[in-house]
Amino acid sequence: MHHFRGLPGFNFNVKEWDAEGLHYETLAICRSLEPVRAAIAEKPAARFMIRNRTRVVKRLPAGDW
Repeated sequence: MHHFRGLPGFNFNVKEWDAEGLHYETLAICRSLEPVRAAIAEKPAARFMIRNRTRVVKRLPAGDW
């Protein structure tokens, strides 16, 4: 049996969440955060979660959501 272990070297996962915090869309799976900074800047009112593997690195906007 094959278990998916992610893409080697692609450690960051960026997700955009809906206003209710129930659904998300994966925007990027990348090696660094540089490629997604522009996408985040274009949507200042959106909610993003940035993860490094399983650890949450940042939530934008900050707060408890």
